[in-house]
Amino acid sequence: MAGPLWRAAAFVQRHRTGLLVGSCAGLFGAQVSYHLFPDPVVRWLYQYWPQGQPAALSPELRGLFQEVLHDLGVPSGHCYKPFITFTFQPVSAGSPRLPAGAVVGIPATFLGGLVTSTEQPVVVHGQRVDWQSPAGARLRDALTLSHDAQKFALAKEVVYLESSAAALQALPAPACLAATWALSVGAKQALGLYGGPMNLRAAFNLVAAVAGFVAYAFSTDSLTHALEAWLDRRAASLSTAYAQGGVEFYEKILSGNLAVRSALGPHGEQLYTPSGNVVPRHWFRIKHLPYTTRRDSVLQVWRATLNPSHS
Repeated sequence: MAGPLWRAAAFVQRHRTGLLVGSCAGLFGAQVSYHLFPDPVVRWLYQYWPQGQPAALSPELRGLFQEVLHDLGVPSGHCYKPFITFTFQPVSAGSPRLPAGAVVGIPATFLGGLVTSTEQPVVVHGQRVDWQSPAGARLRDALTLSHDAQKFALAKEVVYLESSAAALQALPAPACLAATWALSVGAKQALGLYGGPMNLRAAFNLVAAVAGFVAYAFSTDSLTHALEAWLDRRAASLSTAYAQGGVEFYEKILSGNLAVRSALGPHGEQLYTPSGNVVPRHWFRIKHLPYTTRRDSVLQVWRATLNPSHS
């Protein structure tokens, strides 16, 4: 075992700069590849298929999306490909400035047909929704959004795609990897560990890797929080109608989560808090802003638009 291990260590020592550059480039490329080739990958993942056929984009939803693009002043040369998604919230990927364009998934619930028909089966977390139950009725109401709330939801996605924030979100991983490598190499040289036992260097590398992951998690989550807050404020600041729609959008999300929490019983309590926020899956990470925080942020923008002299 010592022979192959020492040979591997020697190989890494000789080519560590090249391996570092390749690893950083690979991490960055892996995260942006989802946006470089959004179609048909995103469609395949999120396309709504009623009765075995992909749902066609209705003229109403196409007009709604074009209205949002117009309100944001998106140049006509930017390429967007909207489609119908089975999710309850819009999804998006890509870059409108690239030849492949950007795709935006518009929830089928935006037309209202899915939530008004009791014959259409809807499965949430593995359980079919009973529209006749109190929780089902509350979920149906939560999925029914006004025109302004729908525009706010789509505006957030368009602002995200127009800002090229995907490239920014891909930076923490390679940056933390490079910083961890540079600091660990410098620390080992300063402490004279290269002349010591290999087991000691391995233990030090393990500690450095853990510290690097903690730094990556903190920087990624902090960046996501800042980006989500900025997207909400940017979309809500378009007009009073957008701000009001944003408040409704997050209120409906919270109400829908509470309905699912009630319908699923003990399992729902593990997924959602009593206020409707998503329970974090990791004890040391909060990957997204709580919905109550996002609602309150948009509410502040709405109040500021109603009283511009006090903003």
